[in-house]
Amino acid sequence: MKLKKLVAFLLAAVMVFSLAACGGGAGNDAADGNEGPLAGKTVGFSQTDSMSSWRTTETDSIKESVEAAGGKFIVKDAGGDIATQESDIRDLVAANVDYLVVAPLEDNGLQGALQEAMEAEIPVILVDRAIKGDVGVHFTTSIASDFVWEGEQCAKALIEALPEGGNVVVINGGYDSSTSTERQDGFVDTLEASGIAFNIVAEQDGEWLMDKAQAVMENIIQAQGGENIDAVYAVTDDMVQGAMNAIAAAGLKPGEDILTMGVDGTRAALEAVQRGTQLASCTCTPYFGPIVVETIGKIIAGETVDAHIVNPDTLYTIDNVDVSVGF
Repeated sequence: MKLKKLVAFLLAAVMVFSLAACGGGAGNDAADGNEGPLAGKTVGFSQTDSMSSWRTTETDSIKESVEAAGGKFIVKDAGGDIATQESDIRDLVAANVDYLVVAPLEDNGLQGALQEAMEAEIPVILVDRAIKGDVGVHFTTSIASDFVWEGEQCAKALIEALPEGGNVVVINGGYDSSTSTERQDGFVDTLEASGIAFNIVAEQDGEWLMDKAQAVMENIIQAQGGENIDAVYAVTDDMVQGAMNAIAAAGLKPGEDILTMGVDGTRAALEAVQRGTQLASCTCTPYFGPIVVETIGKIIAGETVDAHIVNPDTLYTIDNVDVSVGF
């Protein structure tokens, strides 16, 4: 019986998406919340910030998918502040949303608010980042990329490009984010396991921002000397761009004098890979909308939802780059 409910939900979702894509009247009605598999349901989304194209694309994807399925969408933007996000979550709970989607800013700081949502019988779906908490207590399920794998892929690309090793700079996003720490761990551990002489000569926090990463890289070049740096790995492509700006400002050539690589798969990064100024970019898809709606459908149908759901990603180098998949 549960399987029949899920199949019916997904078929209805497909019909809604198809009509919406064709511009039909039924699609417009669904966007207004009048019909569709999420008709009468409200999905609240607590977003960390809107300071990158990745974040805005993620928000747009979830909004479009929820509304195409007939649901109402409410978003709260924490502006990069954990206390604000905690308050945002409580506001969404008070607004009686039916489902709560949260992109956690940090590993800690949201457990209390998330537990309140769960106790109010509001399913909590974490997206793109994890927290230090328990499934069934703080969240229903977590949907994210395999961040360790992403770091590993970038390291493998560097090992292939520099088989004799070299001096490497790491620009992370701080130590309170599982995304950053796992991407860095995957990268560094893979270099160490290679047995090749790679040396991490500098490691600093770029705060996920292009401008901050540029300033960080400028300081590192000044301290280390650009000629003593062989590669830069940043845990997000926006920070790779900042690092490349600093490299160019120092009179060096990204992709020649210093190799760069990062994660996200932005269009700018994939274009840089195509030009040869960036060695590699591993995707981390921001398109969570379809899988969020599918997961809500399983919850509605009474299906068991996995505690952790992995979104698959791809490493792009000059050999397989496809700019069209960037955002």
